[in-house]
Amino acid sequence: MAAAPLVVVTGASHGIGRAVASAFAAQGHPLLLVARHPTPLEGLPSEQIATAAVDVSDHEALETAIRAAEALHGPTECLVNCAGFLRIGTLEDRDPADISYEVDVLLKGVLNGIHAVLGDMKARNSGTIINISSVGDRAPGPDGEVYHACKAALRSLAGSLQKGEAKSGIRVINVAPGFVRTNIHAEMGISFEEYGERLGHPDFISAEELAEIILFCWKQPQRICVRDIVVMPTGSDFG
Repeated sequence: MAAAPLVVVTGASHGIGRAVASAFAAQGHPLLLVARHPTPLEGLPSEQIATAAVDVSDHEALETAIRAAEALHGPTECLVNCAGFLRIGTLEDRDPADISYEVDVLLKGVLNGIHAVLGDMKARNSGTIINISSVGDRAPGPDGEVYHACKAALRSLAGSLQKGEAKSGIRVINVAPGFVRTNIHAEMGISFEEYGERLGHPDFISAEELAEIILFCWKQPQRICVRDIVVMPTGSDFG
């Protein structure tokens, strides 16, 4: 039986990225966990899990980490771009440097990861790129303008890239979740309770539930691509 191929997950230290990494690890995949402050997945052999303390906005560092993991486990067959955060506030009151960094992580960081793996995927005529967007990529709300703009760009990127790389057998998947219980509120400087109140006290899905849906998309035959999927609580009318 062939060994499971390498999966690279960015933003893998917490939230959706952590849940995605755990889901793929349970399937026997070797993993590269990329985060600014990575931690290993407990209970798994160290030879299965590599970590890299890398900011995805740093293209050179990210590519170096991916090449090192590939030297151990073979080419990257799946890249899951989870790295991100949400900051809110009146746009004119935000520090331009902070705005620039948000774009660097949410959009350029995804482009950096794709750039690092795409050439080899094309050479092999195989590979899957999964971008974790947001329901805000099509239904933006007030505040968080930079976040919503970057997520809309990710959706456009996935659609354009899929059309361009279909001939190479590469799948590009845009996953647009909403109301996932993570620690995204911490970057906003508020408690989870206040975050829920701002959203109108919706139901939340867990990061683990979302990870199972992402794994389902990945496990389809290579000739099938779930190109764009919105994942929301059934009881929500948002979006």
